[in-house]
Amino acid sequence: MGVEVVNFRLSFRGKPAGTHVIKTEVAGKVRRMESRASFQGPIGDSVVTQRSRSSVQHHHSIRYREETQHREGKRVYDVHLDSQSGLVHATTGPKDVATAPYIRPYRDPLSLLGQVRALAGSSATGIAMLGKDVSVQYAGEVDLSTALGERRAWAYVLHPGGSVVYVDTTGSHVILKMTQRLPEGHLDSLVVSVASEATMETFGEEQRGSGKRNTSSRRRGRRRPRRRKRG
Repeated sequence: MGVEVVNFRLSFRGKPAGTHVIKTEVAGKVRRMESRASFQGPIGDSVVTQRSRSSVQHHHSIRYREETQHREGKRVYDVHLDSQSGLVHATTGPKDVATAPYIRPYRDPLSLLGQVRALAGSSATGIAMLGKDVSVQYAGEVDLSTALGERRAWAYVLHPGGSVVYVDTTGSHVILKMTQRLPEGHLDSLVVSVASEATMETFGEEQRGSGKRNTSSRRRGRRRPRRRKRG
């Protein structure tokens, strides 16, 4: 399966506010996602890049990283959810490391979107996020005018916060629109195009052995039998 690439146009209070791209790739039991939002104009200039590895079936997060680039510099937030050790490792810098028990199937912001796409018109409550629980309430079907044409969408309201996610009722159920409530107004992401790419940069892959044997050591380990000297 290739990489799904969904492009959005950002607007704030009806004015252009930047661009947003979400990439998704399913590789076996793992879903890789990458989000890159470039903000400009009324809400300032910054670039927020999010990367996620999560379970395709259960949607819980395996690894999550968020980078925010702005004029003052770069801020990084990295979370590794280690089921083997039973710990969640969160870092914001070399000297700022925190751990917590891994006791619930936590979602990250991107794996949550993956779960919303799979709801198919139902609701979900008690979704575990780091620091809080989130509920996704199904609010019905709506008609949207998009660059892809008229689309029928399922509308989901996220609590707390009141953000709204609109998911296409047909096809692969891509996200058509997202509305985030900010103190100053609504930030909207509206789909512009849906495309595909061949590959996607890997993220959060654990270092494992290649499984290849060391042929040189194997050769060194083999010794030819010595010929017996004739008397």
